[in-house]
Amino acid sequence: MKYLFLFLITLIFSCNNSTISEKDSVNNTHYLNHNDNVSYVGKETCKECHFDIYNSFVNTGMGQSFDVATKSKSVLDDNNNPLIYDEIKNLYYQPIWKKDSLYLLEFRLENKDTTHKLLQKIDFVIGSGQHTNSHLFNINGYIHQAPYTFYTQKGEADLPPGYENGQNSRFSREIGLECMSCHNAYPNHVENSLNKYEFIPNGIDCERCHGTGEAHVNEKRKGIFVDIENEIDYSIVNPAKLDKELQFDVCRRCHLQGTSVLKNGKNWDDFKPGTHLSETMETYLPKYENDENFIMASHVDRLQQSKCYTKGEITCISCHNPHKSVTTQSDKDFNKKCMECHSVCEGKVENLDCISCHMPKSSSTDIPHVSITEHKIAVHSSVEKVKGKFLGLFCVNNPNPTSLSKAKAYLKHFESFDTNPILLDSAKMFLDKCDIEESIPFYIQYYYLQGEYKKLIKYSETNNLDKYTNQFIDNILSVTYFRIADAYFQYNFNEKSYEYYLKSVELSPQNLDYQLKTAILEIKISKFETAKNRLQKIIKLNPNFEKPYFNLGSIYMNVDKDYQKAREFFKMAIALNPDYRMAKENLKYLNK
Repeated sequence: MKYLFLFLITLIFSCNNSTISEKDSVNNTHYLNHNDNVSYVGKETCKECHFDIYNSFVNTGMGQSFDVATKSKSVLDDNNNPLIYDEIKNLYYQPIWKKDSLYLLEFRLENKDTTHKLLQKIDFVIGSGQHTNSHLFNINGYIHQAPYTFYTQKGEADLPPGYENGQNSRFSREIGLECMSCHNAYPNHVENSLNKYEFIPNGIDCERCHGTGEAHVNEKRKGIFVDIENEIDYSIVNPAKLDKELQFDVCRRCHLQGTSVLKNGKNWDDFKPGTHLSETMETYLPKYENDENFIMASHVDRLQQSKCYTKGEITCISCHNPHKSVTTQSDKDFNKKCMECHSVCEGKVENLDCISCHMPKSSSTDIPHVSITEHKIAVHSSVEKVKGKFLGLFCVNNPNPTSLSKAKAYLKHFESFDTNPILLDSAKMFLDKCDIEESIPFYIQYYYLQGEYKKLIKYSETNNLDKYTNQFIDNILSVTYFRIADAYFQYNFNEKSYEYYLKSVELSPQNLDYQLKTAILEIKISKFETAKNRLQKIIKLNPNFEKPYFNLGSIYMNVDKDYQKAREFFKMAIALNPDYRMAKENLKYLNK
């Protein structure tokens, strides 16, 4: 019996080794904090034993990535709180301090008269200040971005990235988990919402790179210690002990900006250091002929194109100590790193400066007013190349992505960045290679983005999404039901539309956009009291959302004939959005 047991154990490990390497087996299966029941403990707990590392780390860009909006965090007061002006929207923005609390005043001048004023308290500063400080505000847990960024390298204020050229969305940009999860430690995100949080930490913390700390802390408190000079402590992940690709994946999680798509059933906070990032998500970048431009957080992609990476063992931590601020290191420190491999150059060039030639600073294509270090280590030409034709989206963290992954990437890139129809053509080509059970929501997304609502309805009626709900997280299901409802809405199939809107809000009751669209349909089908109650609940959750006020005003004007209340609600909508045309027209009509 004893020998049979040993044989079975040997057989199990032989089977495992036939599919993954021995090193990957260790990295992926032995860490205690890879178990889902291991909890986060917070950086203050880490501080108890790692005091010096903690004090150094909190001064890094990662440690200062997110914090409450106080004068000690913000750079605005030291730069005279500059006024900015959006000439397209004809709106001014002025930071104002009330003691240690920051506010942003939006106002409009017409013939020197102030015709609009909106004062919004700012709750958080996002960005370390090495490049930018941007500003977020919290209303009942719903987090939005304010239309004001200070670009610290140039010492000037301007609209945030993506708000330029008439795209100023003012105070309505929602900060979802995808954004928050890279700029901060993991928050307690309300899953049935886009941008609501129960708790938000202050800054990227230890566990973003080392994984959850509960198992590690428990072992140390029990007196269980490991000789980490000679062994691996499997109670927590030490990225320095991982193999090259797994180590790189820890950095890829956030220093690889692009079009990221989740695996079915995964969410933005599911990645565990020491596992392959491609098990959770895959990130795509658009490639063009003769294109050497790069975006802000493209460090990993650019480094992967370097011979230092492809022909050696260099990773991010070969040159960067994540526990120390890059501002404490000089170019000489990095040049010394170069000399460890390239000693042949030493002494041949006076005042040798590898970095300025082979990793020059330049602007990024997505963030204005900043200069960043090029991480493609190479001999760079000063001749500017003309960007050629679009070659496609390429996955940066997986050389062999599935057809489903590619389809999702093309759909998301079209929806978020570029409305070139060729992207949807590519998405459809890859969707046609997928199984129905894994791709239904994304076919519906494809037809929705195409505006082919009849085909969307036919597809959803032919392929019942309800059969496959266990394949997808609630957020995917709710947006899919919402798109189906919207398609029925286009053709006045009100009963079916209402059925799917209700399914959408049942899965995502905290998503106020879904709630609003449901209320609008309720008005259309004469469920006025139900619509009123829903709109009032939306306002209670987010009193800065102007559209519910407008729709309540419409009910009071057209149904209840209570013109005084209608005026009040239209005025509230206009106070929140001075360019709300329909609200202004209705108010003008009532004031005749």
